[in-house]
Amino acid sequence: MKKHLANIVSLSRVIGAIALFCMKSISTPFLIVYVLCGFTDLIDGPIARKTNSSSELGATLDTVGDVLTYLALTKILIKEKLVPWWILVWIISAGVLFGICAFVSKHRFGRLYLPHTWLGKIFGGAVFVLPIAMQFMPGAVWMSVICTIATIHAFELFYVQLKSKEAQPFVASAFHVSK
Repeated sequence: MKKHLANIVSLSRVIGAIALFCMKSISTPFLIVYVLCGFTDLIDGPIARKTNSSSELGATLDTVGDVLTYLALTKILIKEKLVPWWILVWIISAGVLFGICAFVSKHRFGRLYLPHTWLGKIFGGAVFVLPIAMQFMPGAVWMSVICTIATIHAFELFYVQLKSKEAQPFVASAFHVSK
């Protein structure tokens, strides 16, 4: 059971993100599930390292959970008209960059993946606090911060994918690429 705990935690985030897609607004139930998804994102990696059970499946579940959570939040923000058009274009552009990075990995290393980096963790944290931050400042301000981090992160991943000699799903930053 210990060996699979991290994957179970990551899978619970995937299920939680799917539940978020079914919700219609940033309501109390949405925020509860959203916070649970964020909490599972914080603990799955440390659990995997502590139980010596890091795996490609775990990394994939983590990425899928992240992407689905971000997409569910974006869907709600668009539906509630909380996203200015220029932020939406920026979000789509950053998403395209992440997609290109994944396809570069498929072309170079035979599998789709996005490396996990510290900047990615910062990006995830910024997205996580978005619904809370929007209560205290205009959403477009925090979304601009998130989009800036996402764009820099996408270019970091692109650099990692191009410069690595082998697949590196876990790399601290672009400065730590094995050449």
